[in-house]
Amino acid sequence: MIGTTLSHYEILEKLGAGGMGVVYRARDAKLGRDVAIKVLPADVSHDAERLSRFEREARLLASLNHPNVATLHGFEEASGTHFLVMELVEGETLGERIARGPLPLEEALPLFHQIAEGLEAAHDKGIIHRDLKPSNVKITPKGKVKVLDFGLAKALTPRESGPQSESPTVTRSPSEAGVIMGTAAYMSPEQARGKTLDKRTDIWAFGCCLFEALTGRAAFLGETVSDTRAKILEREPSWDALPSRTPKKIRDLLAWCLTKDPSMRLHDIADARIEIAKVSEEPAELPAAVATRVNRTTLAAIGLAAAFAAVASWSLTRSPATTGREVTRSILPLPEGERLARDIAAPSVAISPDGRYIAFLTGVGSVTGIDRNRLSLRSLDEMEARAIEGSNGAANPVFSPDSKWVGFARDQTLLRTAVSGGAPRRISSLGGTPRGVDWRGDELVFSGDVSSGLFRVPAAGGEPEVLTVLHKERREKTHRFPQVLPGGDAVLFTLATSTTGSWDDASIAVASMKTGEYRIVLEGGANARFSSTGHIVFARGGALHAATFDLETLEVRGQPVRVLEGVMTSAVAGSAEFAIAENGSLLYAPGLSGTEDRRVVWVDRGGRVEPLIETPRPFTALRLSSDGRYVAVQVHACIDSIWLYAMDRGTLTRLTSEWDNIIPVWDPSGREIAVSSARASAYNLYKLAADGGGQAERLAKSDYTQVPTSWSPYGSVLAFHELRVETGADVFLLSLSGDREPKPFLNGRPNEMFAAFSPSGTWIAYQSDETGRFEIYLRRYPDGGSLRQVSTDGGTYAVWNPNGRELFYRSNDKIMSVAVETEGDLALGRPAVLYEKRYGRSAFSTFAVTPDGQRFIDLDDSVAEPAPTYLVLVQNFGEELKRLAPPRN
Repeated sequence: MIGTTLSHYEILEKLGAGGMGVVYRARDAKLGRDVAIKVLPADVSHDAERLSRFEREARLLASLNHPNVATLHGFEEASGTHFLVMELVEGETLGERIARGPLPLEEALPLFHQIAEGLEAAHDKGIIHRDLKPSNVKITPKGKVKVLDFGLAKALTPRESGPQSESPTVTRSPSEAGVIMGTAAYMSPEQARGKTLDKRTDIWAFGCCLFEALTGRAAFLGETVSDTRAKILEREPSWDALPSRTPKKIRDLLAWCLTKDPSMRLHDIADARIEIAKVSEEPAELPAAVATRVNRTTLAAIGLAAAFAAVASWSLTRSPATTGREVTRSILPLPEGERLARDIAAPSVAISPDGRYIAFLTGVGSVTGIDRNRLSLRSLDEMEARAIEGSNGAANPVFSPDSKWVGFARDQTLLRTAVSGGAPRRISSLGGTPRGVDWRGDELVFSGDVSSGLFRVPAAGGEPEVLTVLHKERREKTHRFPQVLPGGDAVLFTLATSTTGSWDDASIAVASMKTGEYRIVLEGGANARFSSTGHIVFARGGALHAATFDLETLEVRGQPVRVLEGVMTSAVAGSAEFAIAENGSLLYAPGLSGTEDRRVVWVDRGGRVEPLIETPRPFTALRLSSDGRYVAVQVHACIDSIWLYAMDRGTLTRLTSEWDNIIPVWDPSGREIAVSSARASAYNLYKLAADGGGQAERLAKSDYTQVPTSWSPYGSVLAFHELRVETGADVFLLSLSGDREPKPFLNGRPNEMFAAFSPSGTWIAYQSDETGRFEIYLRRYPDGGSLRQVSTDGGTYAVWNPNGRELFYRSNDKIMSVAVETEGDLALGRPAVLYEKRYGRSAFSTFAVTPDGQRFIDLDDSVAEPAPTYLVLVQNFGEELKRLAPPRN
């Protein structure tokens, strides 16, 4: 095109070409100036819909007027050629400058201050660059920065939605449409995944460019696009490549820009501009301390670039401090290779009242004894956490008022251990796994179990006393997450009913510590904590909200306001992973509103997987009808419900809608299902018609939780286990043809549970932890004799092959098979692995076998959001609360 004319623009020379078109120098004959002309690719020019969209985008981009942004003069057409007319910027690109070697700090900081200014101006107008990279930054001979091609990556994509719409420069060949080019090295993790973008993707790219400018090497670059994307998603930059004289504030800024979780990334480029200005104005800093560095293995394990500043506060102040105290944030990595525990009954994190210690649980929530939570303690003046002795299987961490003790629940027992170390001491027995524990004065208050009121017990030890009682006539299903308010006269807690659809619809209540009487003070929210600033902070919609609270009248004043996004919450238990110290510090785990979504899948004996129920939900326990036509599955949420999946029609239908109903067990006829339901004072046995007709029939009454596990072959006897304070889990048998009085089958001191009748009805398989971990055993029915151990390396959830000659069970991530000969003398084969894959783990049975014994139905939890590998400490969070939710009179 050189030498030709487009409208009144004479094409003088070619400046460059790329996925977004060819760029020429041209002479504007009307205004007598040189401009840059970008001729659009033919596939855009010939697509009316994309052309119209591009024109709309160009109109918005033309409104962006800033000295650090190359001006877009117009979008024009001549002789069927569509082109952009842009400011011509002389000089070299940042990429060309980096090619000559790393930039000294004195040269880099002024340039990046200008880049931040240009991005800030665009973001203020709602414009995202989406393709920021060194080749899109021009540096004039006088050192002036101009950012090029704002928003063009989006404007040129083939469609509005889907991963391509959020991708940077794309190829124009029809056979390569959507393939990401060399800009892949600057893509944010969310961009690499094809997710919806906001201005934080530009902040990531800004960090990539700054890192490359200082080191002379890309932060993320592989041999192929796929390799590059893998590095972006899974690895950290080589922080040791930064020059030793790089100021700590710049290291911190880079770490915050390159945080993979966008909710934890720097939210506003203006903060980067301010920080760069501060560093530029300050005297030269000493090199960053060696102690702030963490090896690359640790960085990869915690998945966070900021980890090298483990307990050092961020120097970026996120809000003005009204009392002169800065609100600062620190990243606290969990031990290498560990993730925060999730899908358990209560928060997994705690902070001591004086703000000096934190406690947290890592592992997988489980009652199997094979893979249990572990409690760790960390002093904030130390770099490492230490595991608390005797804490395997722990839940509900809580500190004493003097910050000298940490309490926790384990195996239905409340314990405490000194912060200084030592073996745990018993405080009291519990009626189950508590849903929240608080320690105030010389006593503890806790929620007894999944469906109970509150209890109190002396910290020195003793028997629990009832504090609040559920009102079943009001359909109350739980009182949980207690916190005794200052003064010790009242306790704050969460209340939900059998009709509460989600924990966002639960209520915050206050009870008298003297009488146990209570009233609701706030509708909509869960897991409320009191702050010394005069607020209650609670979870709603995956974020923390705050409302001013009058301690004298015990009333909320004014409307709640949102104060912190992206706090990990549980859609199942209603818990939120945060804690507030009396000194004003906030500790929280970042993440989403966790539903523990899983898919129901087919798995054959070789481990090959096919989807069965495509849409992920928080599926938990499942059973297959004897004819293989229906799957009964539990959906674990604020209200646990039972659903039926019809194999022939592919439909999923809800069977229960009110009260918690868990652990479905088909009767042999396939017409009825036994469940554990919270319709009464505790989870007891009920029977439902599989067609949804009639009323639920209560089968047994008890003050303890009862869990159905298996019907005898002819449906006359139901095996279940009952969770008792004195003896743990015990196996009982209920005859439906006799007096319907449950009879104990196994009630020793070990936990014995998940009993399963053999197809012949002559043996019962079950799991017991009598050796210290769960193993699978067999006993004769009905006399209970001939004890034989089946598993050899841990086992849970025994399931019989319908042919009666094989027993399956789970051992960690393996599904095991053991040949069983029950004719004559019992004979057992050697356990063998059928398949191994991390499928849904829970406290309930999670897999079933088809009538022919050749395929399994299991739960695939690979779609669930991974638990975090770090915590966040916000010091002086009270100042933020006072700013966002000013106290009211």
